[in-house]
Amino acid sequence: PEPDENGFYFACNFADLPMNESTKVKIGSKQVVFFKVKTDKTHVYAMANSCVHQGTPLAGAPIEEVDGRMCVKCPGHGIQYDLANGKSVQENGYYVQRVYQVKKKQKEIWVKLGK
Repeated sequence: PEPDENGFYFACNFADLPMNESTKVKIGSKQVVFFKVKTDKTHVYAMANSCVHQGTPLAGAPIEEVDGRMCVKCPGHGIQYDLANGKSVQENGYYVQRVYQVKKKQKEIWVKLGK
């Protein structure tokens, strides 16, 4: 796939992301998991599908609210990662999950993968 002029890659259509669930999308060789959550408004977050702790896939993992922050709970060892910044709730943010910048263009979701 080719990125746009700002380095973002097409991921999926906004409507294809179910609310309050995770969705795995393969973009080139990268597996990215998207989270569409509704708080004050609808947000879409993206992070690497492989947990930084032990490599457990995050696709299908539950989304939970922890102290006002939306988090994904890794099914492997229960570490909760803040969807906005990837920092673990446990261990004072010792584990940091790779997050990707997301933007919505019309009805499409685009993601900046970086290196």
